[in-house]
Amino acid sequence: MSSRELRNRLGFLAMSGGTFMAVLDTQIVAGSLPKIAASIGATIEEASWIQTAYMIAEVIMIPLAGWLSRSLSLRYLYSLAALLFTLTSLLCAMAWSIDSLIVLRICQGICSGILAPLLYQGIYLLLPRQRQAGATLFAVMIISLAPVVGPSLGGWITETWSWRWLFFINLLPGIMVSGAVYGLVRDREPEWGLLKRFDFPGIALVALFLGSLEYVLGEGPDREWFDSRLIVCFAVVSAISALLLVWRELSCSHPVVNLRTFRERNFSVGCLFNFVMGLGLFGSGYLMTLFLGGVKRYDSLEIGRVMAVPGIAMLLSVPIARIVRRHVGGTASLVMGLGMFCYALWLNSSMTAETGFDELFLPQVLRGMGIIFCLSPITEIALGQLPVEAVPNATGLYSLMRSLGGGIGIALINILVEQRVWLHYRRLAESLNPARFSEYMEQLRDSFGGRMADLEQAGQGGVKVLAGLVRRESLVMAYNDVWLLVAMLFGVMLVLVPVVRKAERRQ
Repeated sequence: MSSRELRNRLGFLAMSGGTFMAVLDTQIVAGSLPKIAASIGATIEEASWIQTAYMIAEVIMIPLAGWLSRSLSLRYLYSLAALLFTLTSLLCAMAWSIDSLIVLRICQGICSGILAPLLYQGIYLLLPRQRQAGATLFAVMIISLAPVVGPSLGGWITETWSWRWLFFINLLPGIMVSGAVYGLVRDREPEWGLLKRFDFPGIALVALFLGSLEYVLGEGPDREWFDSRLIVCFAVVSAISALLLVWRELSCSHPVVNLRTFRERNFSVGCLFNFVMGLGLFGSGYLMTLFLGGVKRYDSLEIGRVMAVPGIAMLLSVPIARIVRRHVGGTASLVMGLGMFCYALWLNSSMTAETGFDELFLPQVLRGMGIIFCLSPITEIALGQLPVEAVPNATGLYSLMRSLGGGIGIALINILVEQRVWLHYRRLAESLNPARFSEYMEQLRDSFGGRMADLEQAGQGGVKVLAGLVRRESLVMAYNDVWLLVAMLFGVMLVLVPVVRKAERRQ
């Protein structure tokens, strides 16, 4: 092994640590927003912008990372982004008001949006061909594990120390990562001339399209979607910007985002798979959290215990996935992963209000294993056949697909759950015939009568309990419907596997 190859391997490990830190910060704050709001004197609605602003900035920067890395080189851009991420983390920890924290989270999100795509670049630009499959598996584990453990880890840190430590913990790793990447990584020289051909209209359209879309997805549920003029306005801006962006980038000689990469069939199919995996990864985690908090009434530590299972399964399944890929190939690994994920979601579709940790254990394990078995071959499908010069741009688009899949998936889940809850609530209420209703009310009056002097008051208590039970069952049935729909989507994705061409060695 040459000295350059060893340095690049160590540099790739440092990049993996930095990317884990950045992706972790996407979710680690989410569970601690109420405590942050109370600490700095903000409302919950204002505090939600701590997360929304970060997500908007991150999703805008993801597709721009390729152009920036071509201009500055992988080495300089990653070390600079990691250093700035560390600095903004320090400033976030020292924030003195809600406004200052939101502005600093925007700056932090800009840096985070650069780091994740660059890790994928590192696989194909720094490592030899024979090492890329294992490195892809490792990168997938890093990027997928962080959002799974983020909320529970964030809750534990906030409860144990303070919300400011959500940002302080980034300082030492960030400095080490930035220094290691700068000192170890050796890739091509920067192309400073690209900065002179600055595609300002393209960048502006990317920001308008993705920023408006992320705002619609993030704020839509709280503003009743298109009943809000503001949501309608941002949706129109997003749609028009998307159309103009496609026209601009296809007609521009030096596009900031090269959409022509989608002409490569494997890349397009890989991006579609990654979009669906983003929906499955973030959507299933979000749906499970809703069930545990809304139906089971678990606290943050109990939710973290359940949500840690897929994360542990991911870690333990990495060597298994490597063995499977070595013996049966990436396509078979993808089929197995999609099958496991689909089966896990199908198992979840039969949950009841009494479902607990034991019943959730197997689906959670299968979900974690399915992610690892799927995402590594999907990454190779999308990026493994592209010419080296196309990789920087392609990694940004590929990473964007997963983020959009997660955002759109969660928005769709919110819409579907709301609709199905109302449907099931109405049906359950209609199924309560007068005789059964009277009998049940008598039982409830008896149970409340011992604690309430007034029988009418006891009856009112019984009505509230009955309404709560109907509401709870409606929620469970709605969640089960959504689990089943997502399982069906993953079943459909199995049909697309034969469309993939076998990846050939890039020239």
